[in-house]
Amino acid sequence: MERFHDAGHSPLPPRDLKATLAGLLAGLLATVDAEGGAIYLRDAEQGDLELVALAGQTPEAARGHRLAPDEGLLGRVLVSGRSLLSEDVALDPRALHRRPDWDAEPPVRACLALPLRTGQLVIGAVELTHSRPGAFDPEARGRAAILADAAALLIEQARLQLQPPPAALDAPALSDEEPMGMLTLNARLRVTSANPALCRLLGQPVEALVGRPALAALPILGRPRARDALEAALRGTPAHLGTARQPDRAGGEQALSLSLIPLGDPARGVAGVVVVVLDVSERARLEAELRTQNQRALEARDRLRLVVELVSHELRTPLTSVLGYAHLLVDRPEAEPERRAHWAGLVVDKARLMARLVGEITDLARLGSASFVLRKVEADLSPLLQGLGEDLATLSERHRLAFDMPEQLPQLAFDRDRIVQVLDNLLSNAVKFWPAGGEIQLRARARPAEPGLPRRIEVALADGGPGVPAGQRERIFEPFRRGDERQARRIAGTGLGLAVSKGIVEAHGGRIRVEDRPGGGAVFTFWLPLEAPGTEVEREA
Repeated sequence: MERFHDAGHSPLPPRDLKATLAGLLAGLLATVDAEGGAIYLRDAEQGDLELVALAGQTPEAARGHRLAPDEGLLGRVLVSGRSLLSEDVALDPRALHRRPDWDAEPPVRACLALPLRTGQLVIGAVELTHSRPGAFDPEARGRAAILADAAALLIEQARLQLQPPPAALDAPALSDEEPMGMLTLNARLRVTSANPALCRLLGQPVEALVGRPALAALPILGRPRARDALEAALRGTPAHLGTARQPDRAGGEQALSLSLIPLGDPARGVAGVVVVVLDVSERARLEAELRTQNQRALEARDRLRLVVELVSHELRTPLTSVLGYAHLLVDRPEAEPERRAHWAGLVVDKARLMARLVGEITDLARLGSASFVLRKVEADLSPLLQGLGEDLATLSERHRLAFDMPEQLPQLAFDRDRIVQVLDNLLSNAVKFWPAGGEIQLRARARPAEPGLPRRIEVALADGGPGVPAGQRERIFEPFRRGDERQARRIAGTGLGLAVSKGIVEAHGGRIRVEDRPGGGAVFTFWLPLEAPGTEVEREA
């Protein structure tokens, strides 16, 4: 074992593959106590096995001996990539293959055949023999398999030292100015060269790449499509992988475009593959941004279509009523005054409904634009909140308002009409979505500054309705969203009120949210920041 260790860790002499093979074979024999052995390497052009090292056998055995795939144990190992054992070759037809030095019975009885693998590629096979049948126990076979894999790596390194850079990739093609990364692989898919652009792309020096398996140097080549493309390139067919993504050194993601170009003439055997790597991360980012913008444009188009349909639907009903009752007023002047007054009242009510709908749509369109201006006045919010009791009386006879607030709140700069609009929307929703009626609670408090939150006035309106499902609590503030659609269909409204309210509150610098109410129902809470000293606002007279 020490002998093999020394052979595996000593520097390999340049261009001395023969000495390397002899040292590896000697180490293998000593490790498993074999009497003889041989190393066969796969001929890339012929596809068969060629005897390249021999120990413990007559010199005649080394004269041009070759094995075809599936011939004997070694040929089967080349095809299957698995170790094979013959306890007694005299009784095992698989193990019999004639060699020039075998004139009579085989001079060996036990034979262990091991693949030389680099990754998934079998580059050759090792034969270990003994004159005693059953000489290789399971422990010896396990040690031999481990050492065979190590030997394969050492053989690859020695062969790479002997392989000159392909003529297709001379110095000008590998210059520092080359924007594309280039990697050359031999027929065994080992890296033979890498240009500076690729080294920069992967963040590794060239000496860390050369000699490594392709999949270790560029893991993206291990994906199914890339592996198929590599196999096709080794058969002489170029391939292009388009855009593939992999993690980058900064913890993000980079997009790479890979092209695989065979090296050599397929008729005489492909010597390797050139992998051209182009970093297309910026292009992929721009394409993703373009797709996002396109998606937003499609969504905007859909929203516009929805607005048109909604406005058409919502305006049609009150407009029909207005026209109908207006015609009655014109066509029936002789009707009783009471009936004409009733018709006129309905005309006014439906016209107000239409005006409110148009106002909500206009407000939604203006939010965030220069045309949306808050007219702030510094005042106490308490009187405005207390006035909600009278507003509720005009909306419903089954609901009552319970106040939980101090007699006076700190002065606050706010747009009175807009905050009235917010409170009106919240109160109307509580009535509409809780038709059975009950006590609506209104709470208001002054809150001190907290991490991430300023000094503020917080207002909460709690009802006993069905509440808002957890998955809808963010989306309910989007235009045309009304929570549970099945329930919303039974309740009049446009789905714009909460979206407009959110815009108004956020224009003041505040926030709005909805939570569950203990015992059932929903709690809509919004807060407005207390203006810092020196803010220029109007003062209430």
